[in-house]
Amino acid sequence: MRAFYRVSDTAAVACGWNTENARRLGGAVARECAYYGVDILLGPAVNIKRNPLCGRNFEYYSEDPCLAGDMAAAEICGLQAEGAGAALKHFALNNAENFRLVGGSLADMRAMREIYLKAFERAVKKGRPYTVMCAYNKINGVPCSENKWLLTGLLRGEWGFDGAVMTDWGAMRDRVAAVKAGLDLEMPGDTLICRKSITDAVEGGKLSAGELDGCVRNMLELIEKCGGFKGRGGGAEYGAVGAAGGVTVDFEAHNTLAAEIAADCAVLMKNNGLLPLCEGEELMIAGDLFEKMRYQGAGSSMINPYYITTPKDAFDKRRVKYKFARGYDADNADGGAQLLEEALRAAAGFDKVVVFAGLTDYYEFEGGDRESLALPKNQLALIDGLIGAGKRVVAVLFGGAVTELPFAEGVGAILNMNLSGQNCGTAVAQLLFGDKCPSGRLAESWVERYEDVPFGGEFSRTADEAYKESIFVGYRYYLTAHKRVAFPFGFGLSYTSFEYGEMSLEERGGEIVAACTVTNTGAREGAEVVQLYSQAPRGGVFKPLRELRAFTKLYLKAGESGRAELSFPKEDLRYFNVAENRFVYEGGNYALQICTDCQTVKLEKEIFIGGEEAEFPYPTEVNEAYSGGKTENMTKEAFERLSGLSVPESPPVTPLTMESRLCDFKHTFWGKILYKAVMGVPARERRRAERLPNGAEKENRIKGAVFLEKILASGCLRSMSMSSPLLPYNAAEGLKELSNGHIWRAICKFCKKIRACRLPKDKK
Repeated sequence: MRAFYRVSDTAAVACGWNTENARRLGGAVARECAYYGVDILLGPAVNIKRNPLCGRNFEYYSEDPCLAGDMAAAEICGLQAEGAGAALKHFALNNAENFRLVGGSLADMRAMREIYLKAFERAVKKGRPYTVMCAYNKINGVPCSENKWLLTGLLRGEWGFDGAVMTDWGAMRDRVAAVKAGLDLEMPGDTLICRKSITDAVEGGKLSAGELDGCVRNMLELIEKCGGFKGRGGGAEYGAVGAAGGVTVDFEAHNTLAAEIAADCAVLMKNNGLLPLCEGEELMIAGDLFEKMRYQGAGSSMINPYYITTPKDAFDKRRVKYKFARGYDADNADGGAQLLEEALRAAAGFDKVVVFAGLTDYYEFEGGDRESLALPKNQLALIDGLIGAGKRVVAVLFGGAVTELPFAEGVGAILNMNLSGQNCGTAVAQLLFGDKCPSGRLAESWVERYEDVPFGGEFSRTADEAYKESIFVGYRYYLTAHKRVAFPFGFGLSYTSFEYGEMSLEERGGEIVAACTVTNTGAREGAEVVQLYSQAPRGGVFKPLRELRAFTKLYLKAGESGRAELSFPKEDLRYFNVAENRFVYEGGNYALQICTDCQTVKLEKEIFIGGEEAEFPYPTEVNEAYSGGKTENMTKEAFERLSGLSVPESPPVTPLTMESRLCDFKHTFWGKILYKAVMGVPARERRRAERLPNGAEKENRIKGAVFLEKILASGCLRSMSMSSPLLPYNAAEGLKELSNGHIWRAICKFCKKIRACRLPKDKK
């Protein structure tokens, strides 16, 4: 089995609400995997976007499990149909970055089964990935890598997964407990301590040969699946297998595909008539991201694409007349007053200005959560300055997550490109000039201010994250609690218009099927995302006001009508009854609503669902506290009664442990020395990078150093040892003892070498 490879694309692709985009993208990436000799792609990532500050939201699809699960399943199918295996990740409840290597998630079982695990369930059952990657964190006190209920009872037993389970990089804790739980492969692997613990456990009778054989069988089956690229069904769309057995890839075709998907997924969030732009008029362009387009997430997912087309490249190719001013420095949010003044002067002769703005690699990245929802202040100053000067502003946004848009009322148009890949520049030009009609829809709610996010003030502050809001995540919360948002889940505008009519609703073979007619009543060809939600009867077990059940996308020419059919399993209307540990139907009339976004109902019909006899799952006061979705009623005490968990107090920083974050080592004398020594590595990398000539290599190496700094600071000695043979476990334990001031214990640990059986490769 060959090397691993990864890609981040999900934040943008989800906004297309088109599973075919995900399938085609998966197929193209699989062909490139084969070209580069790669068997397993580390993705897709299907974790729920619980909080908009999560630093890794750019790699996740949505706040909704239906949308996230179906998009992930489609990408998996695209990948594996073309010969590359998928590693569905990060299983599970990996929803924050600051404490991801050492932290835990505390959630009630219903929230897990209906929200956080549901996306994985859909992806596993529909996509059948080769592998699943377990997350770093604990779930209700049990590490994911050692969670037998998660990895065996649920994943393999209930969902029927038959592939291999691996860890995230450095996520291993107790290797024997992991084998017993159903964990097959540790990554990056080959640690002496894990090899020794397995052999000692087998010899001592603590681990049976049968349990170990199960892991071996899963790995052998995975190797068989990855036994060589067969060139199945590729065709001209993705490239072809060479006659000599080597793989060739049509990178030009993939570049074209990247632009097609980017254009289909972009979200027009506001337009008062400024867009589309008129071809031939001279434009004023401002914003450093016009030239330094951000097209991918920051962290271990950064890749070097074969082509890159920025908006500037695309504008120049189509010979657009424009005047450009940077307006701000994308790499330094604190500076740039002179750039701002230059941009305002340059815009003096223009009525209209197109501003390119968004989150940079220094504002959202793997390994750390964002500090706020704000855009860089020098970008805000540019937009505010142009609005203050009376300019009509078109804002083009890049970024993988929600941002506050305090200028939304003052600009004329907002086009959100998300992080749309290597050929995003082409898509930007096509959309701005009306070659293509925007048809993306938001895959997460955009709040007006961070204070509106449920329990936002508690997010990622401590190692143990309490999911007090239970099932009220994203739009489920905002709708139920009647909280105003800036832009709702599922929202997006178009250059054309659509009318809905003739809704039908029926049960068909265990499925609920809704259908309606959609007509393009505008003058342009466009696409409409038809969304089907359910609204449960009120008065019983607490439930969200509305939940997404199915979606489809219709592409219609001007004046054309089409029939949208949306179906979902009737059993999706059940709720998870924690008293009986099963999904249960609650009887009554359910409204099925065809919507343009989660707030806007176009058509509605009711269907009666017969209920089941079941024990009521909650004490009256708990059910009342959560009915209505009001966070002020969801107290710590209510959550503890709801979940049966006890929310622990934050432990003292010292004494330091193998699970202490490296940044906490600064609290002791020897720990501070260790911290400085380790953090000196990325500091030196950054200094070397800064001495390079200006260009893409310099920027990428600086960003790499920043990422390494964040990862190391939030890492722990246990994870570092599990990630690198350069830090044997005994040495890591010695550093812990030394940092606590236990010199003699440290010496003993350093001297106690780990001796494990040799591998065949060691005997060559």
